Amino acid sequence: MQHSMRPNFFLIFVKGIILTLFISGCGYKPMYGQFSDGKGDLRNVMANIRIASITEEGRSSRIGQVIRNNLLDRLTPYGETAQAEYILKVTFLIEEHGYGIREDESVTLQNLKLVAAYQLEEVATAKIVLDSAARALVTYDLAQSDYSNMIARQASMKRLSEEIANQMATKIGAYFSKSVPKE
Repeated sequence: MQHSMRPNFFLIFVKGIILTLFISGCGYKPMYGQFSDGKGDLRNVMANIRIASITEEGRSSRIGQVIRNNLLDRLTPYGETAQAEYILKVTFLIEEHGYGIREDESVTLQNLKLVAAYQLEEVATAKIVLDSAARALVTYDLAQSDYSNMIARQASMKRLSEEIANQMATKIGAYFSKSVPKE
């Protein structure tokens, strides 16, 4: 006799309801939803952030533009406001290390590490309200083709910039959800 391994949808539904009630009882609230008093929305607060140009050790670079665009998508998806209450200043550096050495002493793997230091400054007072850093690491295989290596590096840099932007947006969102007074 064979028994079907079909999921019991009623049991899954009941578990979902219990989990939802348990989480809400612990004080959980979604980061980007309305505040519990119903008066404010974190998205509106974060839309008041102006993102300064992002530099690599004091100079502009393409990856800085990519990080800035990723941050714009996460913090101000409807565009930056003219009268920003906060300004986000970011600098970063990239470290590259090869390892996985073959018998002919050629490198087989490449590590890319992106470290971004950032400060969130209140425009009215010039006070730094958040000072932090984000880090991301990617490893990719090196091939015999220079073109393949260039494409792999570009894809890795894109993943690093997305991860850094996600970390920064999450940390900034957590700061505002705890610190900014509700309207």
